[in-house]
Amino acid sequence: MTRVRIHAEEQVAPYTSFDNGSGPLWCFGSSTIARDGDRVFVSLNQVGEGLAPLCNTRWQLFSREADGWQRVNAAPVFEEREPCPLARPAAGSVLLSANRKLHWCDGTRGVRESYHAEPRLLQFDTSSPGGEPVVHVPGWDGDYFFNEHTYRGVAADSASGEVLLLNIAHYTGHAWSLQDSQGQTTHRGLLKYPERGCYPQVALRGRAAYVIAVSDIVEPNLIWRAYKCGDTGQGWDYDFRMLYFTWTPDITSEPFSPILTFASRDETCGLLRQQDMWVDDEGDVHVVYTDRNVWRLDMRDRFFPDTPITTELKYCRIHHDGPDTGVSERHTLARACEVPAGKSSGDDSEMKFDAPVPTNARLQSTPDGRLHVVYSLSGEGGGMRCQQLFPQMDAEPVDVPVSVPLPSFHSAAERLGNERSRTMDLYGDGGDACAMRYLQLEILPD
Repeated sequence: MTRVRIHAEEQVAPYTSFDNGSGPLWCFGSSTIARDGDRVFVSLNQVGEGLAPLCNTRWQLFSREADGWQRVNAAPVFEEREPCPLARPAAGSVLLSANRKLHWCDGTRGVRESYHAEPRLLQFDTSSPGGEPVVHVPGWDGDYFFNEHTYRGVAADSASGEVLLLNIAHYTGHAWSLQDSQGQTTHRGLLKYPERGCYPQVALRGRAAYVIAVSDIVEPNLIWRAYKCGDTGQGWDYDFRMLYFTWTPDITSEPFSPILTFASRDETCGLLRQQDMWVDDEGDVHVVYTDRNVWRLDMRDRFFPDTPITTELKYCRIHHDGPDTGVSERHTLARACEVPAGKSSGDDSEMKFDAPVPTNARLQSTPDGRLHVVYSLSGEGGGMRCQQLFPQMDAEPVDVPVSVPLPSFHSAAERLGNERSRTMDLYGDGGDACAMRYLQLEILPD
């Protein structure tokens, strides 16, 4: 049975609402925390007073020091919309993914301004992170329209020092750029999905690259779209109902595989969110994701009456072997069902469930090749849990004895270049709407 010990619970820094459709943890596919040796770094955007959205924030880099969390660097100007993920491509360095605005392209001046933007990677020396970062500007295989909405993903292979960056190319797909250990672009391309894919989680191992993304599209069902339009007064919304997987054994020479839709809630207007991904030593891909059968209560009441809302945390393993690529196993780790069945109305705060509702999850790989998941549960009896998934699955999760649970959080993941470790670094919102917190826990040996 897994055992967990808490080593630190700390407040990192306060923040204010971005007021631009984003937030400190908005980059769902990537993480804003990294570890290099004994030092832990996080990024947190700061809002510029009086600035109109969308590009109204700047990145800040914080370091965990002996006397607490300290801001060690910050952008000189406010030119970002989204949080800036961190990666560790090699010992002694940490990369910050930035996306600075260039020139105005749309919107209303002084109210909501959209900008053409330039993706960049800023490299910091972890022994002196306050110094001027080295700026790497990735190359792309086309003249793509990039703006402040990046839906980007980052991966790093600490063995080679290579970094893979994905950035949404409007509605075309994800433009990708591979950087070598010197920050030079060596290969580039475009990844397309059956529908627009967003919030990618990316892994890079050697030259093999792996991508998980979620469909992010305007409602395709015309009857449902008309109903939503009548309810909201707008002719669009964005739905996240299919999870995609693709990979290439060598991103420098072979194309990405045909897209595998490994989970779908398209039939019931549901909601899927990929939470995390890990690639084991044999190349199998392990994924945890949340699954809600019907996203909106009004949609349930109109089209699926008396159907109870369920929210589940699921784990699946994808084995890829040419045409035999597919899900080799799938398990439900936590499940909450609405009670009484199908009787709630209004917003989610009025709903009652038969168990705590899973909200967020991250994976942790240890030096012996084991895989654990830490996840959060909201509602009565909630909190945080930990469970081993691989090579054997624990029969039951164990409580994480944290005093302030993190309903949403990022982790220093292996796919972003962080080393495998029994120490798990988590960074998230502790339920306080104005402060980010850090949680360090240890997964104890058997």
